[in-house]
Parts: sequence; C-alpha cells; structure tokens
Amino acid sequence: MEDERAERRTAAVNRLEAWADGVVAGLDAQEDIDRSLLQALRVDPSLREETAVRRADALRAAALGLGPAGCAAAAGVTERLLLNWQAQDPSFAEAMAAASLMAAGERERGRPVVTSAGPGAAALRVVLRAVRDGVAQPSAAVLGGWSERSFLRLRRRSPEVAALLAAARRARARARRAERRGGLVGGRGYRLVRVDDGPLAHARGAGDS
Repeated sequence: MEDERAERRTAAVNRLEAWADGVVAGLDAQEDIDRSLLQALRVDPSLREETAVRRADALRAAALGLGPAGCAAAAGVTERLLLNWQAQDPSFAEAMAAASLMAAGERERGRPVVTSAGPGAAALRVVLRAVRDGVAQPSAAVLGGWSERSFLRLRRRSPEVAALLAAARRARARARRAERRGGLVGGRGYRLVRVDDGPLAHARGAGDS
C-alpha cells in the first residue's frame, strides 16, 4: 500500500513537471506563430513592424496594471528603450498613460486587474520569462508587480507556480549548456529584420539610444 502511494505521488510530480515544462516552452508561442505566418506569406518582418509588436505588448502590460519595468519586460526590451520610445513618440506615450489609467480605474471600480493571488497571468509570464533568461527570482517577481515576500507566499501556496519556476530554471540551464556548445541561446530579443527608413530606425538591434 505504501509503495502504491509513493508511486502515485511520483506520477503526480512527474505530470506536474511535464506540464510546467510545456507551459514554459510555450511562453514565446505567439512570436513563433507570427514568424511562421510571415514565412508562409514570404514576407520579411521589418524593424518598424517588429517595434509595433513590441509596443503593443507594452501597452497590453500597462493595461493589465504592470509598472514601467514590467511593461518593458513584457515587450522584451530594456526599460530605457521603452522610455526612449515614449519620449520620441508623444502618441505612444499618451497611449501608455491611458492604458495605465485604465488599469487604475478598474482597481478603483472594484474590478481589479489583479487577483487575490496578486498580479495576473500576464505578470506571471513576465516573471517566468525573466527567470528563464537568467534574472534572479526576487528581481523577476518585482518586474511582475509582486514584492519578494508576496511572491514567496504565492510560490509556497501554489504547487503549479513552484513547478513553473523550476521549469523556467531548467530552461535557463539548457540554454546555458547550448551556449557552451556553441548553439543558439534562449531568451527573447529582436530577430533579424528588414530595417526601414524612418523615425524608428534608431532601435536597430533593440539597442539603447
């Protein structure tokens, strides 16, 4: 009987681990889908199009209540670059401000964009991506809008969150091994794109200006 219980526990742990690995592997699924669709259309993405996608990601994060650092992480750019975009494009700055105000308004009306467990799924995605890319868990939690203590409570309370964090760390370890072997490094960044002339061309390579 004891052996059967142990086997069931082991099977449950293995299922949870496999589920978490699958979720972390799919964190960038939408980008992969977009890339595949562009390939099907035989279209090379331009830097302008790539930047528009990044900005949309930042706006979505702001509407969900994430702060500047979290919005930048959700967009896969540095916070400095996100601030530069806003400084150079007043319409984008206004959109970011409006999205943040919308999130604040939802909180005031009693329909918070965060759950009782803290920030929601978009914020957890930011945390997992950050951990996968090598950011320490306390700093990653802050990017998602948690305090270090509140995130630790969440991790203890939710076996699923703990499993996802472990999966993100495993993904990071695999990326490091691949890097040592000369393979591709994991993580999110600008892909090779066609550079358009225009005001966004300064963002070549997602570098800071």
